[in-house]
Amino acid sequence: MGVLENAKEISELIKKYNDQALYEKIVELREQIISLREDNLALKQSVNKLEASMRIERELIKEGNAYFRENDTDRKQPFCLTCWDVDRNLVSLIVRQSQNGKAFSCNICKNRGT
Repeated sequence: MGVLENAKEISELIKKYNDQALYEKIVELREQIISLREDNLALKQSVNKLEASMRIERELIKEGNAYFRENDTDRKQPFCLTCWDVDRNLVSLIVRQSQNGKAFSCNICKNRGT
């Protein structure tokens, strides 16, 4: 049985003995438990996001004005330097041909590079 379920069971027992002050304390305790569970969930989500970001970081290789994943040996899918470096968003770049070779543009931050 979990902590929240134990607190609920205790509050039901206290109701039977009609101790209002103790019952209110148990209700307050339940609210604190719920708040702690929500905080714990938010922290776990933050940790997961940071771990995912670290995994991506290890895979990225900077070449010119773009990032590529290390397993993209043909360098077909470039990612925006600015979006990753500033916001940790892995944003695919639009590739077009220019007079100097390939040119990249980002629809998110509007960064352009060759």
